[in-house]
Amino acid sequence: MIQVQNVYAKYINNTNILKNCSFTINNKDFVGIIGKNGAGKSTLLKVLCRILKPYLGNICIEYQDIQNLHIKDLARKIAFLPQYVNTNLSFSVFDFILLGRYPYMNTLKWPSQNDYNIVNQIIDLLHLYKLTNKQINQLSYGETQKVLIGQVIAQQTDIIIFDEPTAHLDIGSQNKILKCIKQLNEKYNKTIILTLHDLNIASEFCNKLILLNNGMICKQGTPLEIFQCGIIEKIYNIQFVIGTNPISNKPYLVPIN
Repeated sequence: MIQVQNVYAKYINNTNILKNCSFTINNKDFVGIIGKNGAGKSTLLKVLCRILKPYLGNICIEYQDIQNLHIKDLARKIAFLPQYVNTNLSFSVFDFILLGRYPYMNTLKWPSQNDYNIVNQIIDLLHLYKLTNKQINQLSYGETQKVLIGQVIAQQTDIIIFDEPTAHLDIGSQNKILKCIKQLNEKYNKTIILTLHDLNIASEFCNKLILLNNGMICKQGTPLEIFQCGIIEKIYNIQFVIGTNPISNKPYLVPIN
């Protein structure tokens, strides 16, 4: 579904952030991008969404170079939820989710009955009934995250990209958000790409990991392949013991003091 070939990217007056990145993401993959702070994770997401244009290499979705797609067509293929979104707005939860239907609205940008129906389905999916008429700037952080996810779902894209969707959430809220995202992947066949700091959460939810360090891809593969290669210890400068979750059979890391 997504092919990234020899991508280099940087910001204005900056050194290279991404260097020679190449990988393929298949339909219905759940991909976690991991690495230390400053590794280039968020930059990679911006390149995938055409927020930042690479100066070398190319990115194709379904064999189409994203640089050649009209912005509205791209918005029908990829939905992106950045880490920081301005929610200090006097929008109701319903109207805020409705904004996700913008790429499908007519020239006058009036929502159709189908747009309203889709928003109602999302409210049902995310159990947001009690929040529907509340102002988004009155919600808790966890509630806001669910509404933001609702807006990207409203775009009805096959690919959804999240930048640190569980940042600043307690462990219970993290689990709820990630289960919701996992449901999009398993039940609704969405291809999910997200950045995560917690390696064990990445192992539990992702079927593929891409490990970045200093803007380069050091390793990609299943969580077990990544954890067993020894490179994690070198990058994070810490020793780990690898265990197995007895319920999910997924690998997890325990740091050694």
